[in-house]
Amino acid sequence: MRLNSPRFKTSDDPYLKKRRRKRLALAGLLSAIVAAVAFGVPAVVRAAGHDRNSRQVIPRKADILALWERHDYKAVVSACDLLLGQSPLDSFCLSLRGMSLFYLGIAELDSDKRVVFFDDAVFSLRKALIADEVPLRNQNHYVLGKTYFQKGIDYYEEAISELEKSIVNGPVTPDAWEYLALAAQGLSLNEKSVEYFEKALQAFPDSAELKAAAARSYVLLGGVADAERLALEAYQTSTDAYLTERCAFLLGEIYRSQGRYDEALASYQTIKDKNPESADAWYYEGLVFMETGDPLKARASWRKAVSIDPMHTAARQKLSERS
Repeated sequence: MRLNSPRFKTSDDPYLKKRRRKRLALAGLLSAIVAAVAFGVPAVVRAAGHDRNSRQVIPRKADILALWERHDYKAVVSACDLLLGQSPLDSFCLSLRGMSLFYLGIAELDSDKRVVFFDDAVFSLRKALIADEVPLRNQNHYVLGKTYFQKGIDYYEEAISELEKSIVNGPVTPDAWEYLALAAQGLSLNEKSVEYFEKALQAFPDSAELKAAAARSYVLLGGVADAERLALEAYQTSTDAYLTERCAFLLGEIYRSQGRYDEALASYQTIKDKNPESADAWYYEGLVFMETGDPLKARASWRKAVSIDPMHTAARQKLSERS
């Protein structure tokens, strides 16, 4: 077909129509790009400037301290994060952030979330101590030690180290002695544990829990008289059923070790009176009967222990032995 034929119009050719549409589309796209360059970029710049202007105001340290004094720990963490964005090594903010995370962890019921809070607290508190001048150094060591304690026995050495640093220059927070005593006890540092418990009891003389825990350390150290005194005081003053049961078991152990078998049996009987399903009370009663030469009563007590708790390993072991 000839393009110059009078009967032929280029507008009628489908192929040429398609090409024209493509050219028009391309021209439109180029126009849009030019418009975007001319008008869009300044708009983006203006929007960015507006975003910068709308950012939160960086808090002052006095504001953060006010939040801390109100115990608004979440707000303290958020405010510190803003300030640390400008000054990543600010020891004041790192310390308050770490201490707030510790208290948030203490209040958290979910164990997995608690671990996250404590790990983040350790990170902030240790980072704060990198600086030569740390305004809250003693408080930092104190909370860091308690955080390590909460992380478990694998961190008790670190807990003791940090808590001891916190009391070097004071002021000493009274419960630091309690944490030190419990950490030392967990590591079987019995002399240290007793030393710390004595200081803790000076701070909290009416604490039945401390007396019970201290009594255990005295037993391990061989201070039976002090152990008995503290266990009795805790038993007589506590209103907590679990704590009084622990004290009764400890007293039974002390009496057995001294050959005071009637008193030991009386201690185990008080446990059974309040908690007849205590397999351990029946088991230890059996030990007393065996030590006093009554194997029949001993085996009867152990059978009772196994009937309550079929997986009571110690009682099952005793029943398997020949009397």
